[in-house]
Formats: sequence, C-alpha cells, structure tokens
Amino acid sequence: MNIRLLGPFPPPFGGVALHCIRLLESLRAHGTVATGHSLGGVPDNVQGVTKLGLGFFLSRTLVHYHTDEGNHRWMRLFSRIWRLTRTPYVVTVHSFRDRAEFQDPRVLRQLSVAFAHAKAVIAISSEVADALESTLGFRHKRTRVIPSNLPLSSWELSSPLPTDVAEAWQRAPVRILANAGRVVAYNGRDLYGLDVLVLAFSSIQDPDSALCIAVGDVVDTALWQNVLAMASNDARITFVRSLNGPLAPFVQHAHIVVRPTRTEGGPSLTLSEALELGRWAVGSDAVQRPDGTVLFRNEDPVDLSRALHQCIADARRGHMPPAITPNTDAVEKIMNLYQRVSV
Repeated sequence: MNIRLLGPFPPPFGGVALHCIRLLESLRAHGTVATGHSLGGVPDNVQGVTKLGLGFFLSRTLVHYHTDEGNHRWMRLFSRIWRLTRTPYVVTVHSFRDRAEFQDPRVLRQLSVAFAHAKAVIAISSEVADALESTLGFRHKRTRVIPSNLPLSSWELSSPLPTDVAEAWQRAPVRILANAGRVVAYNGRDLYGLDVLVLAFSSIQDPDSALCIAVGDVVDTALWQNVLAMASNDARITFVRSLNGPLAPFVQHAHIVVRPTRTEGGPSLTLSEALELGRWAVGSDAVQRPDGTVLFRNEDPVDLSRALHQCIADARRGHMPPAITPNTDAVEKIMNLYQRVSV
C-alpha cells in the first residue's frame, strides 16, 4: 500500500501532531509506503514529512486526513478537491465539539457531504463518533472507533529535554508534570484546567515536590495571566513556554503526569505516554481515561489534591506503576481498514 498522511505534523506540538508522527513511523515499520504532508510544520530528524504543496493534489493515492471540529473549513475544501479528482480519502476525527458555524445549514450540508464521500471515518472515541453522528444527522456506514494513543515513537523517545526546563524541577525529589497545547477558553474557563491544578498543588505543603507546566500557544491572554498570578507565590511551580519538542522527554524525567482538562476528544495521549513509561498518570474524570489512570472529579481542586497526595506518597517510597503499552493493535486495525477501502 501507498498512504499519504495529511495532518498538523509538529511543530507546534499537540496530541494530533504526535499521533501523526507515531502513525507514520508505525506504518513504515509494518512495511507500508507512507509519507507525511503537514498542515503545520516539518519536524526535525523525521524523514518523509513535507509541507503541504500543490503537488499533493496531483496524485490520486489514498489520503488519510486528520481533523477536528476546528478544521471544518479545510475538511470541506479538501473533500471538494478530492471528489473532483476522484482521490479516495479516509478521515480520522480527533474531536468534534459543537460550533456556532454548524447552525448554518450551508456549512452543515457541505460538511455532511464531505464526510459522506469519505471511504471510511475513524473516530478516536465513541463519544466523538456519537457527536459526529448527532451533528451530521447520520453515521457513515464504515465508521470505526480506534483510539489515537498509539505507542510512543522512537523519534520522541530519543528527543532531548528542552534547555529551558528549570533546574529546580529537574532536581526535585518528586517531579510533577502537566502540559497544555493551548491556553484557551472552554465555556468561559480554562480548557486544560491549569487553574484547578495550581489550586490543588498549592494546597499541598510538600517542599520536596515540584510542578512544571509546559505550555504551547497562548490563545486567551487573560486566562494565561490568571494562571501566572495564581502560581506567583509558589516557587515550586515553574513553566516552560512555547514547547518546541515532544513531551516524552519531560515524561521520562517526571514521576507524576497530570491531565486536569475540563473536556477533550479522547482518553489523552499525555496520560498514555505516562502509563507507557511507568509514571503515575492523574486525570480528570471529564472523559474516559486509559486504564491505570488515577482519577479525580472534574474541576475539583480538593479531589485533585487528594489524588496528587496519593501519587506523591507512592513516588517518595519508590513505588511506581508498571509500564503499560497502549493499543498495540491499533495500527493493524487502521491498515486493515486501508485494505478494505482500497478494494
């Protein structure tokens, strides 16, 4: 098979971008001829990834496009081109939250046609599949739910820890990590729940614990300033801005990884990374989480403090969870789907 992956390869770094890297590497390891075509950047030291260009649309080789609700304009445009050129395409939907634009009948009609003409639709969770069906009014006959948390790539594992990570965090006896691809609002509050995390951690009087928060893009400046103000009196909390590499090196150096998101499209690649590397994974119960995650009540800093206390005590004793490799059959499922739609 010859597959062209189209998506937001890093940089910037986020769950979808890292999924694209992992899928590209895994497909090649399984003997598939695969190339990456990026709507984002072009990662260093990854062969076969190029910036999307005009030449991409001159081929009719199968396209596997990665999208979410925020990229509905690209979905509508690309689908129109692929239908005109009779190019087969598969779509993976990484989240599908409601948007005001979906109230426009013209937009919804174009989006429905775009998904209807796909050879197959992959949703990363049953919640995403249900949301897609609810919005579009139908479910594609070849819809498959395949989680996005593929095993870590060798490229991620070999990447260095960024130089701007505070030495105080690197030397701390118990190191806690959280990340936010974007500082952005969800229903008027911080989507990634950094405010909940700072409140919870600040209530823990433990000088041996340190928290590092790695942040990508700041979309909502007011939310970001609020988080900084909340953390300003706690020297144990440090930040890394404009994360320009994969999270895996951070996770390898941490004891506890926290995902306090108020909602998201799937179980979380960040938590899967932590579990795969034998770290404590702490996540809100806003959505289904990977098996082995220590859960806390969504938006509840007191309950998050409880979960952190538990993991800090275990880490201090040297008690860490066993490494768990997630979804080892996910790539085979995707490849089998390619085979079916290529017949």
